[in-house]
Amino acid sequence: MTGRPGPEHHWKSMEFERRVPRASVHKAADAEVLLTDAQRLGTGRFAVAARWDRDHYLAHHGGPAADPVMLVETTRQTAIHLSHRFLDIPYGMPFVLSEASVDLTEALPPVGPEHLTVGLDVICHRPAEGARRLRLELEADVLVRHRVIGRTRLRWQPMEPNRYTMLRHRGREPRTSPLPEPPRIPLSPATVGQRTERDVLIAADPMRANAWWLRLDLDHPVLFDHESDHVPGMALVEAFRQAGRVAAADHRPGAGGVTLLTVEFTAFGELDAPVAITAEPAGLDVFTLRAHQGERELAHATVRCGAAEPVRTLLEAAC
Repeated sequence: MTGRPGPEHHWKSMEFERRVPRASVHKAADAEVLLTDAQRLGTGRFAVAARWDRDHYLAHHGGPAADPVMLVETTRQTAIHLSHRFLDIPYGMPFVLSEASVDLTEALPPVGPEHLTVGLDVICHRPAEGARRLRLELEADVLVRHRVIGRTRLRWQPMEPNRYTMLRHRGREPRTSPLPEPPRIPLSPATVGQRTERDVLIAADPMRANAWWLRLDLDHPVLFDHESDHVPGMALVEAFRQAGRVAAADHRPGAGGVTLLTVEFTAFGELDAPVAITAEPAGLDVFTLRAHQGERELAHATVRCGAAEPVRTLLEAAC
C-alpha cells in the first residue's frame, strides 16, 4: 500500500459520531454497530471510519490496550458494509468469511472514557475474471491517532441462500434433543478479562488440565445480537482468547495479555451440542488451541501472551 496520501489526507471529512445503518453490517442493535462512515477514494479503494466505546463487550475492560478481537469485528463489519454499499451485493445474501488477519506493529491503545476512533484505509480486490464463485478480499492500513499502526486483511464470500443452505447442512447429523451438558467448573470474569459472568465463554473441565467447555448464552446481546443457526465465529474467537489467557497465566503467572491470535475455522458448530476447547504448549507463552464438537474439529488457533509484538489474527470459513 505504498504511494498513498498521508493518513491525514482524507480523514478530516469523515464522520465519527453517527453510526452507519445497522442493516448494512448485519446487526440488530445500533449499539453493536462499530462503523461510522465509509467513502470511496478510487477504484477499489475506500476509507472506513469506526468508533470503539469502552463499554463494548469486545473492548476487554481494564487492560493497557484494546484487544485485536475488536479489530477483527471492525474488519468483519467493514466487509459487509462495503459489499452492500459499494460492491452491488444485495441484502439477504449470507456471508461466509474465509480468512481474516490483523498484523500490528504496536499494541492498540486503550479505549478511553469516551471512545477510540479507528480508521481503515482499504483496498478491495475482486476475484480473477471468469471465477466461478464471487469471492472478495480486502487489505487495509489501520490508523489510530493519525498514525498507521498495522494492517488487516479479510477474504469473504457472499453466497446464494440455496448454496449456503447446502453448505450449512453438509455432514450435519440430525438431532431430536440437546445432548447432556458435561460437568464444568465456573471461572471468574476477571480471570478471562471480563466484568460479568455472562461474558465468560469458557468453563474448566474438571477431568482434564488445559481443557474447557464453551459457554454460550443464546440471549447474549453482542454474540447473539441477531438469530444464528450455528455457533458464531466471533464467539469462538473470543473463547480462544479467553482460554489462551488462562493457559498462559497457569503456565507462567504474569505472562501478559494476548499478543498473537490465529484462528482457522473448519466446520460449523451446532448450538445444541457441547464444544470442548483444549490448549497445548507450543513455545514460550504460545499455545495451540482446538475446538471440537464430538469427533469433529470446528476450529483451531494459536495464541501467544506476552510483551507487545506484532499481532496476527486469522479466521477461515467462519460466518
